[in-house]
Amino acid sequence: MGFRRSILVLALVAAISPAAFAGEGVEEAGVREARTAIEAANSKFSEAFARGDARSLAALYTPDAIVFPPDSEMIRGNDAIGKFWVTARDGGVRSATLTTVDVGRSGDVAFESGTVSLVVQPAGAAPSTVTDKYVVVWMRQSDGVWKLHRDIWNSLPGKK
Repeated sequence: MGFRRSILVLALVAAISPAAFAGEGVEEAGVREARTAIEAANSKFSEAFARGDARSLAALYTPDAIVFPPDSEMIRGNDAIGKFWVTARDGGVRSATLTTVDVGRSGDVAFESGTVSLVVQPAGAAPSTVTDKYVVVWMRQSDGVWKLHRDIWNSLPGKK
């Protein structure tokens, strides 16, 4: 009886183990897919920002997106968000280079944390570099495209 029980336990472990490992692989692949899409969208953001392209910047966000700038009111909706970024550029922020540090995912929602390096050059001043940290909640749309849904950032201590 003990021998049969041992065989049964071994058979169960053998049947369950591959399923558990396969589940981990699927989850990891899902995070990798989201990270790749997010990093590509971040590149598009940097390019659109450098051009001052409000329409392209706005299109990277969900229609009901909210941006949370430091020391400011929330910015809601695509048009307002696109205008916000163009105003920031017109105010002296020349470029924004985003670096993804971490991505997690649950279904059609992903989170990203990272840093952004900003080249700032107000009129008549020399350029300087500012580094901030950020968190973004991304939502995958019905067409499979990942868009920014919630976007918040603030300064790294000693980096302003």
